Amino acid sequence: MRSICCLLLASAMSFLKVEASLAQELSAEDRACILSSVAKLPNIPGLRVEGSRVKAQRQRNPDFYNVMVEIDVSIVGESATYVFNCIHNGQLTLIQPMGRSAGSMAQGLSVEDQACITSAVEKVPNNPAIKIERSRVLPQSRAARGHLYKVTVEIDVSLVGQSSTYVFNCIRNGELTVVQPMGIR
Repeated sequence: MRSICCLLLASAMSFLKVEASLAQELSAEDRACILSSVAKLPNIPGLRVEGSRVKAQRQRNPDFYNVMVEIDVSIVGESATYVFNCIHNGQLTLIQPMGRSAGSMAQGLSVEDQACITSAVEKVPNNPAIKIERSRVLPQSRAARGHLYKVTVEIDVSLVGQSSTYVFNCIRNGELTVVQPMGIR
């Protein structure tokens, strides 16, 4: 029950940050587009909204409000920008995902590494005071045996000025990812 309360509090904090940034001279249409775009972000544990902006487009139809929305996010020390097309007409807001920027989140990590890091982040204690600083897959730990992919993942965290590193073994077989905690340094 306590972990559910912590998760709700963490979600509320992220939402309040977005809401506070929206209050700075944005139109009702812009706010509707940004909030609807945030709702379309992938459901990844530890994903944080860092910023947002609305980029105007040419209005072909004056009855529709059409803009591009960019949402800056971060997870485990990496960042990316998601882009959405937004059409707003009265009470209806239509959001179309347009893709993700090729930021540092997309560079240098294989699909297997990304899955292992995401699964390892889920195993870090769910405490809003823990800040995930960065993550890495140890290159020397990579081993592929047939369909099995095995690596060691390290997640650096900070809590009240103290730093720690959580270490995990990750085994991936196709779509199945298993992460085993190995310790804390």
